[in-house]
Amino acid sequence: MHRALALAISALALTLAPGCGSGGNGSDSLGGPPPGVGAPTITAGQVQFLNSCAVSLTLFSNGSSLGILSASGGSMSIPIAQFNQGGANIVMPYPNVSSTQCPAAYCDGWTDLGGTPGTKQREGYMWEGSDATYAAYCNPNLSGRGICAAQQNCCGPGMIQDGTFGTTWEFTPNGANSLDYPDLSTNYGSGPMSPPNLCPTGGPNDCVTAAANIFFNVPIKWTTNASCSFTSAAKQVTGLQCFDASCSDAYQHPTDDKQCACSSGGSRGYVVEFCPAGSSMPVTPG
Repeated sequence: MHRALALAISALALTLAPGCGSGGNGSDSLGGPPPGVGAPTITAGQVQFLNSCAVSLTLFSNGSSLGILSASGGSMSIPIAQFNQGGANIVMPYPNVSSTQCPAAYCDGWTDLGGTPGTKQREGYMWEGSDATYAAYCNPNLSGRGICAAQQNCCGPGMIQDGTFGTTWEFTPNGANSLDYPDLSTNYGSGPMSPPNLCPTGGPNDCVTAAANIFFNVPIKWTTNASCSFTSAAKQVTGLQCFDASCSDAYQHPTDDKQCACSSGGSRGYVVEFCPAGSSMPVTPG
């Protein structure tokens, strides 16, 4: 399953490790009973997207806009039947901020990226520490190249939102064996300075290109109303979460084993929440 997802994503984003996942640094996978009182209601046959972030988010699926989630509670519900059936739906959120919140020149400072994509392999540390705010609000395919101030398209209202970077919720409804596969991926590798194999090493199924991004910008949690099998952990879960690029339940390289499999149809529904309780985005740079 995850190789098929990788092929679908690579068409959008150069090369990406597939994923299912969550929480490093204390953000553990969510097991046990379905969400209780106070949690968003899960509706059969629907995927509800909920934005608890302080900024609005534009959602893309396979490079096409799903719409905008307003800040601090915006939501939209999409029937599962409207997603690509039996194939990957790669959902990514993009923050919508003003030019005051993210000045045009700000992203030129993301110099750890190494300049033009493809000249230096992306590593986890470039999305962490002092780079975390850049990663949250800047387009890494443009940033750090000295063109953001001139073109005004790296962040803020002119940021190019092209479906090639950012937190990924990968959803394959009615896939192999009549199962849904709701997965997360960040492409982080095994450590902040230990990225996945660089092609052609490990190729064709265990490598990424030098221009492949780390796929994280907004914290995420997904939940469902019946148990799913979380492959690598050999346990049942009703959701997973990813609060940082190194989240331990996410696919971090192409041969990682972090798949989630859920029975399809019936009463099955999902909630995908951005900036859930216990997480937050960095303060906007402006």
